[in-house]
Amino acid sequence: MLSIAVITKNEKDRIKACLESVKWADEIVIVDNGSKDGTLEIAKSYTDKIYKVNMQDFAGVRNFAMEKVSGDWVLFVDSDERVLEQLKIEIEEMLNFGNFSAFAISRKNIILGTEVRYGPFWPDWVIRLLKKSDFVTWVGKIHEYPRFKGELGYTKNSLLHLTHRDLDQIIMKSLEWSKIDAKLRFDSGHPKISGWRLLRIFVTETFNQGILRKGFFNGTVGVMDSLLQVFSMCMTYLRLWEMQQSKPLDKVYDDLDQRLIENNFKYP
Repeated sequence: MLSIAVITKNEKDRIKACLESVKWADEIVIVDNGSKDGTLEIAKSYTDKIYKVNMQDFAGVRNFAMEKVSGDWVLFVDSDERVLEQLKIEIEEMLNFGNFSAFAISRKNIILGTEVRYGPFWPDWVIRLLKKSDFVTWVGKIHEYPRFKGELGYTKNSLLHLTHRDLDQIIMKSLEWSKIDAKLRFDSGHPKISGWRLLRIFVTETFNQGILRKGFFNGTVGVMDSLLQVFSMCMTYLRLWEMQQSKPLDKVYDDLDQRLIENNFKYP
């Protein structure tokens, strides 16, 4: 028996095609992390196994989903991913093999309307098909991955990943993820952020994304995506600087207003 676990949050425009691509499975379980846009109304047409959570721990969401599925095998699919026909056929055949405990699946990434195949975007392996009896746990608050007992196999066919769909979506996701990433670095005791460190991060990440990962050599979309990835990394460290301040910035401004009132608005 194959279960599909789908993680959702505000994906009403994309969730229908996702669920259409997996409706052939024995079971669909949806774990929703706070949708407010009608995602769940669409999902109810495909399954009644819908659970609501409120977590910032991505591994925690996937572990919760694993507890709710009942299949011997579990395929994790995100709302912006599609199980293509050839992958479906391959998965159905693979479930009869007893040699592996999990499978990594490559992803074809559509970025700003264009399929890209440079740097981290191809083959972009993700471990998503898991034998439940050999599963241990998902780990990582972001960029999560599963731990399991046994051997890992690799599929020949790919998921389709409709990621980085427009500038607003990319920037909003970067802002959200940067909060989590910055908190992880803060909790680990990251060295104090200074001006020179920020400049070094900017230069290093620009080199990594544009040169090492070849974004600058892959046309307009490659250049745009590289710059957006640099923005995302810089936001993480800017938020980390904010967290490291001795006094929260809103308290700084509250105190300033209080002093202005007390001094009859004489400044400084």
